Amino acid sequence: MAKPTSSTTKGKSSRKYAQRYPRGVSVDFRTLSTSTQLAYIGHYGIPISAEAPPSELGVAVAQHFETADVNEEQAIGGFLARLEAGGNDDPHPPPQPNNAAAPSSTGGMKALSAAADQHLADYVRSTSHFGGQALSPTRRKWKRRKFAANQGDQVAAKVTRTDENGSWILAYVLRFYPESETYDVQDEDDTSKLIRLPWNHVMRLSTGTEGWFEKGARVMAIFPETTSFYRAIISKQPTWTSGTSAEESAGGVGNAHKPRVKEVILKFEDDEDQESGKTPHRRVPSRYVIPLPRQYFYEDEDDVDLTAPNAV
Repeated sequence: MAKPTSSTTKGKSSRKYAQRYPRGVSVDFRTLSTSTQLAYIGHYGIPISAEAPPSELGVAVAQHFETADVNEEQAIGGFLARLEAGGNDDPHPPPQPNNAAAPSSTGGMKALSAAADQHLADYVRSTSHFGGQALSPTRRKWKRRKFAANQGDQVAAKVTRTDENGSWILAYVLRFYPESETYDVQDEDDTSKLIRLPWNHVMRLSTGTEGWFEKGARVMAIFPETTSFYRAIISKQPTWTSGTSAEESAGGVGNAHKPRVKEVILKFEDDEDQESGKTPHRRVPSRYVIPLPRQYFYEDEDDVDLTAPNAV
């Protein structure tokens, strides 16, 4: 693959990407989805703002791809072999066929461009294995930005400095600031208040399709007839339904028709009946049942336990 004859690279913090698409790259990365472009950029740490338009993100990806030390024919041949093998997630690339060659027709390049979206997503996923080191701060920030709540989303927001029950309330997202990783939220009960919170004081609500809805799980949930979250335990095994329409799905179209839990039966902390001393079962819509913060913000890369588990 041809490399640029002159270097225009400055420091990472000042590097800017021109709008001119590299001539040496035959695949148009500008046609990829924004999420896939950001996945590539985050994986390689390319210094460009996530708020840049898709056309600039595509140029940044293409310029990085052009300067990478890669044999284009081998890469395309290996990719085609991967498709023939069923597109599995084996992190080791399949051997290149002896007769593999880059597609020469316009139709072949269009097909390759259309498949590149999935190819890049598969590549990032298959190569993102823990290798003894935690994720870089840039990579962590990219992940938080990718899964941030959107404007208008109903969320759980922590508005006190303590971890006592009721410190998390129901709120709406007014804006998310990617650079500072902060939110502007509005209290569900008091719309006159604007609250600015760090990223780890905001949690997205459930869609009902999560796999952690199990009897005995410790969670936070909206206490009936309030807008505050309290710690609780799932006291009965949830019932999974076969799915619902997109209009009824709490998670939107993407979660339509997926098996989901509509309602969760819980026992809240400090909710004992004064006369009987028993804690009642209470029903809460699954949308308002969320993991504890330490589980919600947990990252596998932070928990490397090299000790053997205790024998039961």
